[in-house]
Amino acid sequence: MEDQVFFYHSQKGNEVTGVMKVVEEAHQDPTTKDSRWLSVTFEPVMTLERSVGLQEIKEEPSLSEIGLVRQQRLAVMKLSKEEFYKIIGLTSAP
Repeated sequence: MEDQVFFYHSQKGNEVTGVMKVVEEAHQDPTTKDSRWLSVTFEPVMTLERSVGLQEIKEEPSLSEIGLVRQQRLAVMKLSKEEFYKIIGLTSAP
């Protein structure tokens, strides 16, 4: 299975809005010659039926230790399969 990731709006709304898959792993960012800058190429998989906001994620006890809750300025973080599907499950919550 290819890696799946969430699309998270950090500048507007602070919410998970979709799922993407990684189609090309870390490679030189084409917008700069600085070798310290890397990029990843994604392909959309689905738009979530309902966005899941940061506050809602923070209120879920089983997600209290994820990087997004503990250190909000992360650009990338790993989630367990359980954490990933817990967030997906929140999309059907009222």
